[in-house]
Amino acid sequence: MKMSKICQRLNVKLLAVLAQINEDAKQYDGFTHISHTVQFDCFPSSLLVQCHFSESQQHKVAQDSHVEAKLQKQLHKLLSKKGIVLKNPKTNLNLTGPSEEQIIASPLDNYTQAT
Repeated sequence: MKMSKICQRLNVKLLAVLAQINEDAKQYDGFTHISHTVQFDCFPSSLLVQCHFSESQQHKVAQDSHVEAKLQKQLHKLLSKKGIVLKNPKTNLNLTGPSEEQIIASPLDNYTQAT
């Protein structure tokens, strides 16, 4: 199914923000990549961004150092600049360790989105 022009514009903005979040997250040890799911008919509340860590120890350190909150604030800030407002950024981004990966993820370059 072809995306509408509005969804295509939202997707372009979203992917630009996710590329920046991906770059920002690279500063944290153990970070490997991000993945996301979104349904544009329920956007932005349906957006879920997962930051993946390669080892559970590094994932734990990231959680303890409030990396999740920092990235949530950054996601909210960057999307706001693009005209997309998140009601509760805490529900839109989370950290994922190797033992709890629920979504088979691929690096940012190989993104697919749910529509």
